[in-house]
Amino acid sequence: MRDEFEEPQPPALNGDAEAGVAEVPHQADAATLLPLPAGIELLNRDFLTEAAKLPDGSIDLIVADPPYGLGKDYGNDSDMRTGEDFLAWTCGWLDLAVPKLKPSGSLYIFCTWQYAPEIFVFLKSRLTMINEIIWDRRVPSMGGTTRRFTSVHDNIGYFAMSKDYYFDLDPVRIPYDAATKKARSRKLFEGSKWLELGYNPKDVWSVSRLHRQHAERVAHPTQKPLEIVERMVLASCPPGGRVLDPFMGSGTTAVACARQKREFVGYEINESYCAIARERVGLAANPPKPVSRGKAIVADPAA
Repeated sequence: MRDEFEEPQPPALNGDAEAGVAEVPHQADAATLLPLPAGIELLNRDFLTEAAKLPDGSIDLIVADPPYGLGKDYGNDSDMRTGEDFLAWTCGWLDLAVPKLKPSGSLYIFCTWQYAPEIFVFLKSRLTMINEIIWDRRVPSMGGTTRRFTSVHDNIGYFAMSKDYYFDLDPVRIPYDAATKKARSRKLFEGSKWLELGYNPKDVWSVSRLHRQHAERVAHPTQKPLEIVERMVLASCPPGGRVLDPFMGSGTTAVACARQKREFVGYEINESYCAIARERVGLAANPPKPVSRGKAIVADPAA
């Protein structure tokens, strides 16, 4: 998801890549690291070389945000493949990932319009396609190309192992506003579950990208909003289920799993990103406790 508003990544941190989880945190000293929840695994390793160690049929949901083949700088050459080379690499890791899914499992894959058709055709030969989701990134109307229409979206493919895939709509319904509920207050709609719980999200998700000043933003060039990934986890992984992220990045999927009580295993070759993910998950699992100061309630900085 390349645009002119994104920041470069920071230089890699030093640490022990063989330890599985990067040992040098993003902003905190190693001694102050908060504990990770049980069932959360953050691995500073390459999924392509480690996939065989993960049992087949053990994963409820795969959330994959791989390199897009657009030349992004992730502190290595992982996104320098283009064209047929990129597509061959993509098919290679998908062939390793798909067998990890349970019969009720499903997969979301982020990609760009340049390669979405080929990737989706490949996946349709192995899985059942459920949706193509368009993520409208709400890019400001400024800058961009003058030789074509400006691209402001990412493609997300949603696939399942079978027609009996797990999907729970209720946790991700979008509440109706008061005016809409009032307009549907006729007897015809009384007691309707959908009116009380909200409506089904459509296949266009309009969620702002994480701009430089966004409170959620960390030092990663293509970080995805937690809102999007949390919707995937809530809808497509049962409580207590296990999620795989082959390209963990800054750990957004791990944070979603920690918040929503799902198990998680993620792989990331960049040590500094693993450190960021480690810190983010620790904070998500151990949020600062609010302390009262008179009438104001603030987060305790020592918590």
